[in-house]
Amino acid sequence: MTLTSSPDKIHRPALRVSEKGKLYLLVLATLSVSALSVLLTFLNLLYTRQITRKEFPTLVQTTSGQTIKVGFEDPAYRSPEVIQKFVADTLYYLMTMTSYGPGSAEASSLNPDRRKAAPVRVKVDNGQGSITQTAWLASEALEPNFADVFRQKLAQMTPEDVFSGREEIILKIDYIKVPEEIQDDKGQWLGKWQVDVIATLKVYRLEAGEVKTIPFNKRVTVRPLSQPNITNIEQFGDLAVALNASQLSGLQITDIKDLALVEPF
Repeated sequence: MTLTSSPDKIHRPALRVSEKGKLYLLVLATLSVSALSVLLTFLNLLYTRQITRKEFPTLVQTTSGQTIKVGFEDPAYRSPEVIQKFVADTLYYLMTMTSYGPGSAEASSLNPDRRKAAPVRVKVDNGQGSITQTAWLASEALEPNFADVFRQKLAQMTPEDVFSGREEIILKIDYIKVPEEIQDDKGQWLGKWQVDVIATLKVYRLEAGEVKTIPFNKRVTVRPLSQPNITNIEQFGDLAVALNASQLSGLQITDIKDLALVEPF
């Protein structure tokens, strides 16, 4: 009787891929990946083209409900109007000295409902002085080293009668020149603007009913700031809202100097 081999014992030749076959598979895989990459690039170009054809929104609405105009500009660009408003707002809060919180440019005796604000102590050369809370918060818009010097000078010139409510000083801005770029000898912009300001300080002696006017003519140096300082609204209320509206312009004052006015005749 003839014995036959079991099917599980039948030896089948192993499937082997030649070196040439391996090369073909590698080439095929590379071509497939390349084709997929080209397809994705093509789809990305189509999508980008559709985006560029869409009209860019010129108005956007902030979380506070305010509508603002936007556009494509250099990150360091600030419009002349934005710079002028920033300078005007900052100087007003720095130099308006009252025992009250924020309000309109009027003597507090005309509006007794305005809330008083405690003064802030500042170190000066001969000890300690005080500045108004409004000025202290507004000084956050100054370059830090310059802010330290400015607070000391401001403390020295702020009358004690301001904190008792017997005297008030209100800054009245009459004219702000269009900002000029500060350039080097080669005409390259140094990343700063200078803004000339013509203003007066109205000094109110409330008990005596006297008003004195002092010229306040300054040249202000301003630079763009990528991350503005934001004041805590819960802590400082309406004043913080007003200051933050100015700070969001992304600007910082680096210097304030006396402006020498030359008479035309």
